[in-house]
Amino acid sequence: MDNMRAHDWIRHHARRRPKKCAIVDYELGSELTYGKMDRQVDNCAAFLLRQHNILPDDRVALLAQNCPEVFVLQAACARLRAIIVPLNWRLAEPELSYMLSDATPKLVFSDERFFETAKNICGKQDNCSAVQIGADTEFEALLSGDERLEDLIEPTYSDIWHILYTSGTTGRPKGAMLSHGQNYLQAVSLGAEYGVTHDSVGLTYTPTFHASGLFMFANPSLLVGGTTYLMRQFDASECLKVMMNQEIGITHTLAIPTNLLMIRNLPEFSNARFDDLVIASGGAPVPSALIETYADHGAKIPQVWGMTELCGISTSLPADQALEKAGSCGPPLMNMDISIIDKQDNHISSSDTVGEIVARGPMVMRGYWGLGKRNEEFFLPGGWFRTGDAGKLSSDGYLTISGRWKDMYISGGENVYPAEVEEVIYQMAEIDEVAVIGVPHETWGETGRAFIVLKDGHDLSEADLIAYCRTQLAGYKIPKSAAFVKELPHSANGKILKHKIINTQ
Repeated sequence: MDNMRAHDWIRHHARRRPKKCAIVDYELGSELTYGKMDRQVDNCAAFLLRQHNILPDDRVALLAQNCPEVFVLQAACARLRAIIVPLNWRLAEPELSYMLSDATPKLVFSDERFFETAKNICGKQDNCSAVQIGADTEFEALLSGDERLEDLIEPTYSDIWHILYTSGTTGRPKGAMLSHGQNYLQAVSLGAEYGVTHDSVGLTYTPTFHASGLFMFANPSLLVGGTTYLMRQFDASECLKVMMNQEIGITHTLAIPTNLLMIRNLPEFSNARFDDLVIASGGAPVPSALIETYADHGAKIPQVWGMTELCGISTSLPADQALEKAGSCGPPLMNMDISIIDKQDNHISSSDTVGEIVARGPMVMRGYWGLGKRNEEFFLPGGWFRTGDAGKLSSDGYLTISGRWKDMYISGGENVYPAEVEEVIYQMAEIDEVAVIGVPHETWGETGRAFIVLKDGHDLSEADLIAYCRTQLAGYKIPKSAAFVKELPHSANGKILKHKIINTQ
């Protein structure tokens, strides 16, 4: 497969359904058809090559909130066999400067909001220029031109298409190299699992510098000729409006548990009806009570699991099992194998035994950019990639996440997985968000401390929390203390950052 020609999704649908809407810019209310998008991609590719000499394997970075230009640039890089590097706009300048020094792009495209930052970080690098995108810019004007490049060598499935930087919760961020073939397999596998077709309408608001924004469900929709409503960033009220709008007819979207909680807390949620809308959820275990609440309003919330290094989603719960298998994130997608290993790196054959999740298959990244042979430390014999997540496999091959492998703590000689404790605490009506971490204890080595955000207008004491947990959990799993906070720290894609909680203690 590696040497096969990579298919040009946009050009195909421009020929087959040129007037079909590919992307709707929700903020501007503008539509981009496949025919118009194909012409914009040609103009963009010509600009990259003729004015900036972007050649195969050159990197092109992007520092912008969600906008149609993200996908125009993605496709233009594909036509030139160049590599697109989306940058996390929530990072500070020194962090972004490090990424530029690592990926060494020739260009950084940026919207108006981050253009000063783009110029600043480009100024610290050799041969790197900033280009502004958006309304009333020179770039926007050139997209409406009539440029076309001839005799380009088309990319193969083995060519790297994206470098996506990990969040860097430990050490420096690392750039996962993802090929055209891996992108194709992810879009096909995930789209097929959730019935994405050219009649589908997806909603994307998670950041497109992250695998979730690219694959849930924008790229699967572009692959098959569907439509994506693109929001700059998450807004609970606006998302609920779009999801309930029958004229728009959203069929698929992604929501991490934090998003689901914020939407559920809106007063207008009580009257919401979703008509079998599929809201895949990942990034953290989804409380069963939350899945049931949305099911009562007509939505299906199948949990998924994956990571950047695996080109996005790796396991997915079938939508019709969202309630029946609540708590699980399903069996592996096609082209992915999952196994569980113990602390000695032995594969665990028994079911329902927690260990570190390892994965292998053609969707596993080609490695981290620039690390060379150092990439070998992230792999086990047989091509198994160490994910750093803890989980267990049922006898029928369904994966359940227990949290980060490093989040596990040992209390009185027993392993405690915070996700299990958090699931119990989420069942309490007063809880909006919770994170459980292990803290030192003179007698037990470590015990759990629950950091809790309460719903507005609710009260809860530490004693009441512990008393409830005592009715649901073994003694060693019960948090011995609680801290009530106004908010918890989150990553750009909404995950609770436990290392930041730990570092403030």
